[in-house]
Amino acid sequence: MDLGSLSEPETESTVRSDLADAFHRLNFGTGNGNSSSGQHLPDAAVRSIATYLLQGEPPGHALVHLLAFCGVCRQWRSVAHEVNPGICIGFDVLENTFCSMSSIQRFRRLNLMQKEVLFHAAAQLLSGYTEVSFAGEAVSDRLVQAVAERVGAKLVKVKLSNAKKVTDTSLCALVRSAPLLHSFMVEEADRAAGKFLVPLFEGCSELTTAHVANMQSLNWGLCKHSSSTWAHKGLTKLVVRTVGLDDTFGVIISRLNNLIDIELDGPAVNIKAAAVHCPSLSRVSYLVGKKSDLDEALASLMSIKELKHLELIVRNFVLTADELRVIGMLPVADLRLDSYVYKQQPTLSRSSYSHVDNEGVKALVDGICTRWCSHNADMCPMKLSLCGATALTHDSVSALLRLPVLTELDIGGCCRITAMDKMRLVAKVKAGREMLESGRRPQVRMNSRFPGLMMM
Repeated sequence: MDLGSLSEPETESTVRSDLADAFHRLNFGTGNGNSSSGQHLPDAAVRSIATYLLQGEPPGHALVHLLAFCGVCRQWRSVAHEVNPGICIGFDVLENTFCSMSSIQRFRRLNLMQKEVLFHAAAQLLSGYTEVSFAGEAVSDRLVQAVAERVGAKLVKVKLSNAKKVTDTSLCALVRSAPLLHSFMVEEADRAAGKFLVPLFEGCSELTTAHVANMQSLNWGLCKHSSSTWAHKGLTKLVVRTVGLDDTFGVIISRLNNLIDIELDGPAVNIKAAAVHCPSLSRVSYLVGKKSDLDEALASLMSIKELKHLELIVRNFVLTADELRVIGMLPVADLRLDSYVYKQQPTLSRSSYSHVDNEGVKALVDGICTRWCSHNADMCPMKLSLCGATALTHDSVSALLRLPVLTELDIGGCCRITAMDKMRLVAKVKAGREMLESGRRPQVRMNSRFPGLMMM
């Protein structure tokens, strides 16, 4: 039976019977799908084999393995179609991890139409799984709706990326069918206008993580309008980046009082809204593209009492020494100052792309040391990232070595730092970790003649 000839089944038993033929190209063996060659195996043994088959496999491979397994015989199909909770099933045509199994190789040779038909049939067959991922152009509205009807009531985690054909219709059906949803992630679904956001925030009372990114034409209007009627929300992590945020997005943030972690871009006034309405906020990741936004953001970040982790992704400008000195004064234990260019293409090494220079690093270290001397109780392990700072040289290394405690350092893309200086930084980090493990705390005071120089 050709994959393209699959039609809507009348009953569940018909689905399972037809799929044995539809998946014959993915079969492990050569037996006929209608044979009873596997009947001598106890159901428990078949279930154990199916579970073992999926261990450590990517979600996309897990799906193909299960389909091939179900195609062996009726007994295996009747047992293995029920997937254990916690297993993630991936309707994914972008998964390119190497796999030597013939079923994966045959699946990859199918064209997009055949893969879409195969995915839809699999969505009708498999049940029981609580996590699902969708990726690639073989993902359609028909597939997403089939998953919603089959397992929506049990889903706790959904991830959808690079699905150009998916629209609001199927996304609305999916989130409405999943009242137990804990985590929802959607990226690059260009045909979705944003109508699914309302049922997502209103109907999924168990939602703790919402991730919406790379959908520039997304319309938040309906979501903002309905936010005034929302009940108490348990959402703790929100990622909204490259989704057309404006300066009124704070209306939504104001209803998410339990946020601990937020990643966003756009106007800095939204960070101010988070600082005011989210008292437990401890991590902020902000993609900043304008100096004016950075100044406003720093003022708001200063007022976040629980802030411990800060990531600033800098785009199209260089951080000044004054700005970095202020950043160093922020009471954070994990500070990431990475370049947007490096995030997009780590191999670019031109110094003109650098977002931090040597003087900036010196000012950053001065700010950190000043804070630690002013509030010795805040002395804590320090994690620092300066990825993409291609202009940094020996002077920056000398400044970083002045930090009394440094337990983690990422200098990816800092191509002008010599191998010898890198070894010095490695030794610095190693010493910081040993100090942390031993339970010792550095006793420091500021040298009055040389600001920023710490005396141990």
